[in-house]
Amino acid sequence: MKNIDQKIKEFNSYYHTNLGYYNEALSFLIQLINTLPNVESVSGRVKDYEECLSKFERKYAKGIPSSNKSYKIFDYLTDFIGIRVICLYSRDVKSIRRELSKYFREVAITDKTIQIESTDDKFGYKSLHLDLAINDKYNKNPEFSAYSSIRFELQIRTIIQDAWSVLDHKIKYKKSIPQSLKRRINRLAALFEIADDEFLRIDEEITMEEKKISDRLKMGDAAESNKPLDVFRFLFVALKHFPDYNFIEFKVDGFVQEILEIKEGFTEGELNRVLENYLQTAEDIARNEKKALNPYTKIRYCLYLSDRKLFSAILSPYQRKAATHRK
Repeated sequence: MKNIDQKIKEFNSYYHTNLGYYNEALSFLIQLINTLPNVESVSGRVKDYEECLSKFERKYAKGIPSSNKSYKIFDYLTDFIGIRVICLYSRDVKSIRRELSKYFREVAITDKTIQIESTDDKFGYKSLHLDLAINDKYNKNPEFSAYSSIRFELQIRTIIQDAWSVLDHKIKYKKSIPQSLKRRINRLAALFEIADDEFLRIDEEITMEEKKISDRLKMGDAAESNKPLDVFRFLFVALKHFPDYNFIEFKVDGFVQEILEIKEGFTEGELNRVLENYLQTAEDIARNEKKALNPYTKIRYCLYLSDRKLFSAILSPYQRKAATHRK
């Protein structure tokens, strides 16, 4: 008992003497990891003193032989510095791990995703846990060398996995509970797993649709007259007429919705005909007004000119007046 008391005293001194150094290391690591591709957010902490002691006493103290007088409590705390990396999609976990290998070597690995997916009746907390240290090749780099001896734990998880982890920690009892409660928790965990998979599939399908647009433009395809307008068909027509413009996703989404609220069932072919018939007139309006109009405004003018009554609300009163001069 005297030995453990002495070790706690030594750790207390070490912890509070070096806390500033480890906080500086944490800031450095977070800043570095934040620069990696596909990283959505990074957070971290230096483990609280009381938590350090609690973990050591709970997990390690009883297993240390009484004859061992040379151990240090700190050496058992591989997560003294802990960092959490959040990404959007499950595919990003592997790519972030590859990027991390440019700067850090892996000391130990715990893949909770593999552990969960190797069973057919368990759902829940997924994450990749890596114990990392700075690669030896950076030891002489002034920026890295101050932290070359540091080992830290890093967790990579998707934003949905992180949400489940937060909720999972709020559930008070999970093991020795009635089967009905256990089943409901498993069902909830399964829903999060499905959401994670679907989130990835949606992104992959959006990417496929964007590729179709690119392929159609390269092939010089004609607009499809009877296909209902959506964001992808809008982009196909818009990029035919404005190939150098960068159409931002959320703006396209809102603009297409505005068009469809005015005329439900508006088609790709209709939009293309409107631009073919009235885009030159919209260019003339811009010259008359001595204003540089972005493609959205030019398309608004084209729609209005194609049906002034139906698309009256798509222009401001001033713009309608400018268009009237082109009758």
